[in-house]
This record gives sequence, structure tokens and C-alpha cells, in this order.
Amino acid sequence: MTEGIRRRCLALACIGPFLIAGCVSVPRATNELEAARAAYRAAEADPQVQARASAELELAQRDLRDAENLQSADAAPARVAHFSYLAEQRARIAQKTAQLRAAEAAYATASEERDRLQAELRQRNGAQPASSGESAQPATRAQPAR
Repeated sequence: MTEGIRRRCLALACIGPFLIAGCVSVPRATNELEAARAAYRAAEADPQVQARASAELELAQRDLRDAENLQSADAAPARVAHFSYLAEQRARIAQKTAQLRAAEAAYATASEERDRLQAELRQRNGAQPASSGESAQPATRAQPAR
């Protein structure tokens, strides 16, 4: 009986590390896939991304779909992790691109507003009576030179 227990313990000692190693590699890819899904969902939910970075969001969706297909096909965890990483980064790029394009649009709007206000100010100054501009000149000339 002790011989049977000894063999079982030896078998468990030999197989145990392989089982543990196999379990460790799968969650890594699963965790990265979940992170990619979360990043994609966040980007997809942002209306700015939908409006200003739809092409970048589409690339993220493609890489996420590839990662999910690899996961369901029991591909190597490294490949799943790779495409998950790409999808997450592309989703973040889509968000940053949308922010950049929104800032560029706000800058353009502010520049147009500034130009409009400057033109309005020039028009108001040009519409003032000419006598107000002329009255300042004679006053400086009227002072005696020393």
C-alpha cells in the first residue's frame, strides 16, 4: 500500500508543475483579452470617438475580433495576447485621436471667432468720426518746443 501511495506522489510531483504552468499561461491571455475588450468598449461608447476617429476604432475592432477568434480556436496564448495588446492600443489611439481632432476643431473655431471680433473692432474704429482722430494731433503740436 505504501508503494502505491509512493507512485501516486511521484506521478503527482512529475505532472504537477506541468499542470500549474499550463494554468498560468491561459489567464494571462484571457486577462489581456478582457483588458482589450474594456478599452474597446470605452472607446466605442465615446461619441467623440464615433464622430472623429471611426477609422481608428474600426482597426481596434478588427484586432479585437482576431484576438477573440484566436482565443476560441485555442491558439497559442502568445498570439491571443499579441492581438489583444494591439486591440487595446488601437482603442486608446482612437480615443487620443478623437481628443486631438476635437481640440483642433475648437482651436479653429476660436481662431474664426477671434478673426470675426478683430474685423468687427476694425469696422467700429473706422466708423468713428474723423474729428476725434484729428483732435489728438493738434494738441500735441500746440505744445511749445523747448
